[in-house]
Amino acid sequence: MSFRMPESPEAFLRSARELWVKLKDEKHKTPLPEGDWYPFDTLSCAPIVTELISRDFDALAADIAGRPVADIGCADGDLAMLFAGWGAEVDAIDYAPNNINRMLGVQTLGRVLGLPVRSYDMNLDHDFQLPRDAYGLSLFLGILYHLKNPYAVLEQLAFQTRWCILSTRIAQVTPTVRARVESEPIAYLADGREIGNDATNYWIFSAGGLLRILQRTRWAIVACKRIGCLVDSSPIDPDGDERMFVLLKSRVNFPELHVRLQEGWHPLEGSFRWTAKSFGLEVVLPLEKPFSGFSLSVFVPRQTVQAGRTVRLSCSIRDRVVGAAEYAAGGFYEFVGELPPFALHEPILRLDFSVESEFVSDESDGRELGICVPADSSREDGIGFRLLA
Repeated sequence: MSFRMPESPEAFLRSARELWVKLKDEKHKTPLPEGDWYPFDTLSCAPIVTELISRDFDALAADIAGRPVADIGCADGDLAMLFAGWGAEVDAIDYAPNNINRMLGVQTLGRVLGLPVRSYDMNLDHDFQLPRDAYGLSLFLGILYHLKNPYAVLEQLAFQTRWCILSTRIAQVTPTVRARVESEPIAYLADGREIGNDATNYWIFSAGGLLRILQRTRWAIVACKRIGCLVDSSPIDPDGDERMFVLLKSRVNFPELHVRLQEGWHPLEGSFRWTAKSFGLEVVLPLEKPFSGFSLSVFVPRQTVQAGRTVRLSCSIRDRVVGAAEYAAGGFYEFVGELPPFALHEPILRLDFSVESEFVSDESDGRELGICVPADSSREDGIGFRLLA
């Protein structure tokens, strides 16, 4: 059976919900020879996952076509069954001594549904390596805080898979003095009974800590979603449970520059697109390469500088101005900015541009117009953004 992922995010979610109902019914009428079914509905995360991947759905589907999928920390393998039902080769991976039914659940579901999901009993903290050399997608939901050595596992995973959907518990405050740590790159180490009396809970990252370890272990952070306790979440309080879902792209397998248009960009008009007076870019830098700056191709329309008017374009990173230029004549230009040392270590580099101009579009247009950016069809982002050595 060939792999055929649903054609849209909406179809993806619809298929997941249909399987969710079917699995509930199968588990209800199929007792396990020993142990219990996993008590949580793994597929309840389907709406969150759908939202997370919606913007990159087509690219993700194309990249995992013909490549296996790994469901790591699979519980009963509900997500593994979802992808297997679409024809993917799926490896369901968990550590049997810590699995609620010693992986009988995933094996039983595969047999009942007639899906050839391969199950693997693996201790991720001991010489972790996936069963196959290369995967299109790894599902890594709710497993990170159960690892003693999350750095080693995340880095190895980046070498073996192209995309990853990850979720883990995070915290905004410490449990005793309630110190705010959300933006600090840290993690809380729980003792053996603090979190649900479960000794397999180890590291609860802050949001900043999670993004930092992902960036350091060779991942490009494509999209994030936070759920649960969004105010003063705690690493150990049951009522303070916050989760972050992250869509990741391996910088080992995708070493090139990634640029994404943010707010302030008007639709493409032939060979160029207008921006608003404020517009933004998100950039993931190539892995382990030094850069001193960047350039952006811009076009200054003649009408914006008529009657002695000028157009000023500036760019900031974290409120620090990294480039500025003033244009008194229409034409094509290369806007150049610097990349300060701190910017080279950002998981996602945010560039904020500002246009100062007296030009006002006519009433029939109704848009706020800043500057024009020529289209570049040879590039995935469609614009002439380049890094300077």
